[in-house]
Amino acid sequence: MTTTFSRSMVVAVATTTRSCSLVVAVATTTLSRSLVLALACAMTVASAAASAQSVSGVGKLTLLGAAPQDQVATRLRGPAPGKLAVDRLDHTSVSVSWALDPAQALDARPQPFVRESREFWIDASEAELQAGVKLALSAPGAVIRISPHADKASTTIDARDIVLRASGRSYSSAEATRGIVDEAALSAAGMDAPHGSIAMRLSDAIGAGNVELSVPTAHGSYLVHVFEPASAVVLKLGADRDSVNAGAPIRIRASLEGGIGRINGLISAPDGASQNLDFARQSDGSYVASVTPDLAHAGDQGLWEAHTFVVASGKAAIQRDAKTAFAVGVPVARFDGSAERNTSKAGVGGIALNVGVESIAPSRYQVSAVLYGTASDGSLKPTAMAQSATWLASGHGAIELRYDADSLAKSGVRAPYELRDLRLVNQADMSLLERRERALTLAN
Repeated sequence: MTTTFSRSMVVAVATTTRSCSLVVAVATTTLSRSLVLALACAMTVASAAASAQSVSGVGKLTLLGAAPQDQVATRLRGPAPGKLAVDRLDHTSVSVSWALDPAQALDARPQPFVRESREFWIDASEAELQAGVKLALSAPGAVIRISPHADKASTTIDARDIVLRASGRSYSSAEATRGIVDEAALSAAGMDAPHGSIAMRLSDAIGAGNVELSVPTAHGSYLVHVFEPASAVVLKLGADRDSVNAGAPIRIRASLEGGIGRINGLISAPDGASQNLDFARQSDGSYVASVTPDLAHAGDQGLWEAHTFVVASGKAAIQRDAKTAFAVGVPVARFDGSAERNTSKAGVGGIALNVGVESIAPSRYQVSAVLYGTASDGSLKPTAMAQSATWLASGHGAIELRYDADSLAKSGVRAPYELRDLRLVNQADMSLLERRERALTLAN
């Protein structure tokens, strides 16, 4: 038998999001009709409930999936003994927010710093400096600084004792330099110069090529620093990200115009530990090393450093040294993927979100994010910044981000909103544990 639906039945199905009882009241002709309409009602209500969360942003929410460039702790790991001291951390909860200029573009994906170097260092013993240290220069006007190492045997060098040899002849310091300054002048210029340091800028008489620096009266060991401000030979060194969790790899890239002949390097932790870098040549001529910071040395205040030492390809064998820095965190906490609108604390016109955090180590954790709103042209603009910090025990907890109504009103934007640059920081060492470029969408 073919079931015929009356107009009232169709209208009832169309209004199930407002009242399922209307459908049931109309569908009383036969049991089969009741079953059909009951199923339609259940499916429509379920769809409406799911839609209510994504559209209104009320109640329990789920963070967007992590993008490849995001920093995410895939596995939680505890610190080494003596790391991540928390005994002096405050347990008081703090939450602040402020309005942002919607016209000022922000980058939710920070670009790692790339160091450019036109300099190198040489450790010289007493015998080496007396005999002459060979320097390969690529341009006129090099600046050379000689600093005694911090030992009692090393003595301050008198400028009159410096001899430079180039193009088959010897030059006194007066002939070979445009000027010479001592430790006092370097300090006055804002340089942190070791005791007994002396610096000179070479004259045009000493051009590019091989130069020999000699101090016949040298006594002790010295550090020779060569900086070539006019050189076109520039070493570029950078990491593929500015922060990483211990136990996860980070890539260090080095490149030099004209090519690299030899390269080696290391990374060093704030506690003095180091790991060697194993560089591999890439198709574009650059060199990349992938290294995993050792968890045993993470958890102290301060940045890790990557040091690279390069000799350019070709007969000149120009040297370049460079270092860059990056942060390493101990992955003791991460976002658990949940978030919840807190309407009781948001106030009229404000937005409050409880962001879920999973931790395996009690500490004071900080969460921050930028709220974007929709401008009149339909584009998303930065609206407000919020930061909150609180003490969390091990297990699952939440940290509230609150955007006040005044900040949202001043921005001139409206819903839908989007949460970007969501960050989780452990205040025990101020390390970044997690960062999401795009974290959450809110329809109102």
